[in-house]
Amino acid sequence: MLISAIQPISAIQMRSQSGDRPSVSLHARLRQATAESHGMLDKQFGRFDLRQRAGYRGFLEASADALLPLEAALVEAGVKHLFPDWPLRSRRRAILDDLARVDGMVRLLAVPPPLNFGQILGTTYVLEGSRLGARVLLKVVTQSSDPVVSTTTAYLSHGSGQHLWRSFLVMLERHGATLGRTLSSEKDVINGARQAFALFAQAAESRARENADPAP
Repeated sequence: MLISAIQPISAIQMRSQSGDRPSVSLHARLRQATAESHGMLDKQFGRFDLRQRAGYRGFLEASADALLPLEAALVEAGVKHLFPDWPLRSRRRAILDDLARVDGMVRLLAVPPPLNFGQILGTTYVLEGSRLGARVLLKVVTQSSDPVVSTTTAYLSHGSGQHLWRSFLVMLERHGATLGRTLSSEKDVINGARQAFALFAQAAESRARENADPAP
């Protein structure tokens, strides 16, 4: 459920440089290459009951455990040079504020190895794509009978109305067009995305187990 609701984009196509035949967008190729990881992650995050405080706390903790080291890796790699509006995109402060409201604790996973150009694109694709799923989850959270849960939405509502996903896609395709002129390749982009999905999956699995078997 973290990344759910990413819209089908099989029809999105761009002309190749030669103009002789259409080529599928980088966004579409990324979506296809990471579909299995995406689907598995949805199932893992679906184990949290977001209407209950314990379940929502576990969801936020799992999200933060992966999000914070991924954002740190992006900053270290110079994400602001590719996405100058990075300060608007970072959700570090938002998720920490939410965790404080539900008495959650962060248990950071290991920061990924240094990211290259392509891996920055792939990692950012996963983080930005999660905004679409957040819209769906937000509807569930705001209907909770627990007022603490229903009003703790800084993370899920972050960037609302700013069209950050749409502007990200424009920059993704623009940067993707330069892959052949850099030391990175499309494989790096896909690997970066899969690495990000895997980190979220690791966090979700750990927190879901704790949520199912609370300490006595």
